[in-house]
Amino acid sequence: MKKKVLFVIDTISVGGAELSIYEVVKNLTNTEPIVCVLYRAANGLQKEFERENIPLVFFDIQKRFGVGEAIKKLNQLVIKEKPDAVHATHYNAEVICRIAIPKFKIPLICSLLNDSYSKERYALFRKREILKLELFRLIDKWTARRADKYISVAECILEPNSRYLNLPIDRMVVVQNGRDMDFYHSADPLDKKTIVPEYREGDVFLVSNSRVVRSKGFEEMFGAFEILAAKYPNLYLIVVGNGYDYVHYQERAKQMKRGDRIRFLGPRLDMPQILKACDIFWFPTHFEGSPGVVIEAMVCKLPIISTNIPSVTENLVDNENALICKLGDIPSLVEKTEILLQNPEHGKQLAQKAYDLGVNKFNIKTLAAKQEQVYLDLIAEYEEKGIRGRF
Repeated sequence: MKKKVLFVIDTISVGGAELSIYEVVKNLTNTEPIVCVLYRAANGLQKEFERENIPLVFFDIQKRFGVGEAIKKLNQLVIKEKPDAVHATHYNAEVICRIAIPKFKIPLICSLLNDSYSKERYALFRKREILKLELFRLIDKWTARRADKYISVAECILEPNSRYLNLPIDRMVVVQNGRDMDFYHSADPLDKKTIVPEYREGDVFLVSNSRVVRSKGFEEMFGAFEILAAKYPNLYLIVVGNGYDYVHYQERAKQMKRGDRIRFLGPRLDMPQILKACDIFWFPTHFEGSPGVVIEAMVCKLPIISTNIPSVTENLVDNENALICKLGDIPSLVEKTEILLQNPEHGKQLAQKAYDLGVNKFNIKTLAAKQEQVYLDLIAEYEEKGIRGRF
């Protein structure tokens, strides 16, 4: 009989962590998954989960945190479903599970998705926001040891998170984000006129696919685009995704001299088709874990320009399989982009090397099997110790 794993996540909106959970869950072969979604949201991936016949439970919590309501409903769900292990993803879901799950005497796994408390993140915030982030870090630290294991999406964020949360590294295991290679390989590029109706032969599409928030480098992207568009009138910037700053950047584009050449597509599920229709992938992010959007660009053979942060340079090497710009530096992003605009063939060579790495390292079938083994090993460890679930 298959072991049952309960996945608890804040939402299943279209986003990197949510997509990664979907990719893992649909590729599990030796465990039975149930996905619990805590908060009311757009949940744009719901149809994808349902298409794969993945059981979904919605708590539909409307409060920002709703900790008491979430714990009560989670207790009821665990008693009903009797999972053999629980895997929580996202800050709220993890803290709530750390409070609720240990009393049931079943393994609890949490996720390390980012270098969440890096100086780069603090540098983006005002004093009040810094105080709030520090409070979140303290809650994170106080509850962190209640989880049995942490699955980290990258090697480079192990040591920082060990330090931030006062956790031993041996409680962490690395399983990178992955993607379904068949899904990307079989995709055909969109007709560029479906993205930009007035497209003309020779126009170049820069594309960003991430949450539309400042920390993803949107200040640098908009600043660089303003400079480049004045020199290269055939440029468009395609912005895919949604986020807290979506409306802000839409309004900013309206104020820019060539802002009409910035197109906002919102969240999309046809990313392979969009990426394959574009020419250069922009991702000047400030902090990350293992950015799934970069993997998507790699397997779509799209030349990548990203920043010199560890979670990027763990896989991408400047002028070998990508171009790496300086963090927070608009002139550097302009310079790297001009290299590809003036020498598209070089971009193709970089993209091919990134593709070779991507298909070998980030195949979701291999990575899902590795992650599933983490669950099975923890469940077996509990059984060997004679620890039985208390439902």
